[in-house]
Amino acid sequence: MSNTTMAISTILLFLLAGLVAAHGDGDTMIRLPSDGAEAPPRPPKPWDCCDNIEMSPLEIFPPLYRCNDEVKQCSAACKECVEAPGDFPRGAFVCRDWYSTVDPGHMCTAPDQPTTKRPWKCCDSIVQLPQRIFPPFWRCDDELEPGKCTAACKSCREAPGPFPGPLICEDVYWGADPGPLCTPRPWGKCCDKAFCNKMNPPTCRCMDEVNKCAAACKDCQRVESSEPPRYVCKDRFTGQPGPMCKPRAEN
Repeated sequence: MSNTTMAISTILLFLLAGLVAAHGDGDTMIRLPSDGAEAPPRPPKPWDCCDNIEMSPLEIFPPLYRCNDEVKQCSAACKECVEAPGDFPRGAFVCRDWYSTVDPGHMCTAPDQPTTKRPWKCCDSIVQLPQRIFPPFWRCDDELEPGKCTAACKSCREAPGPFPGPLICEDVYWGADPGPLCTPRPWGKCCDKAFCNKMNPPTCRCMDEVNKCAAACKDCQRVESSEPPRYVCKDRFTGQPGPMCKPRAEN
C-alpha cells in the first residue's frame, strides 16, 4: 500500500471518529412515537358538550364534527366564533370550527325519553344523534308551521331567524328507519358521485351519468359526445344526498 493511500485512510478514520464523538452515543435510529418519543399534543375540542352536532360528509377517518349550538360565549378553544344567524343581534354565537375525532362528546341537555313511534311522516333535514346505540336516535330539524309542530310533537323549539316564526320538533325517535324524505331528491333515491358543501343541512348535487334522469329532475343535461346518450341532473338539493347506488368496490 502506498504512503498516499495510507494517509487518506488515516484521515477518513479520524473524520469518522469525530462524527461518532459529536453524536454522543452513536445511535442514529429514527425514533417513532411507539419507541418512547412523545407524540404532539392534540388540540382541545372547540366545545365542552353539544346538542346539535354535525358530521361532515367527507369520508375520512377520524371524521370531522362541528357543533351548531347557539351559545352566549364560545369555548376558549374555538377559533372561529361567529354571531348566530338572525335578522337582529340576539347575543348568541356559534362556533364554526371543524374537529377531527372518533367521539364528538356528550350532549349538554339529555334528550327527552325517546319514542318508538315516529313523530313525523317524512323529513328532509334528518339528524342522527351521536349516541352509539342501535337502533339509533333520530331528530327531524325541518321547520314547521307552529300548528303542525305542536300537533305532532311533544316538544317544539323556535327555529333560527325572526320571531315569531316556524318551529322545529325536538322529539327524539328511536328506530332503524327515520322515514322518507318530504321533497324527493332530483336524482332519485341514490347517488354514487355526490358533491356537498359543509352547511347544515348540506346543499348537494349528483354527477352520476345515467340513461334517463329521474322524474323530479328539472335541469337534465346530456353528457357531451356520449353514445349511447347519457345524462346528468344539474339540480341542487338541500339535504343528504342519499345512499350510494353501487357498492364502493364496484365504483
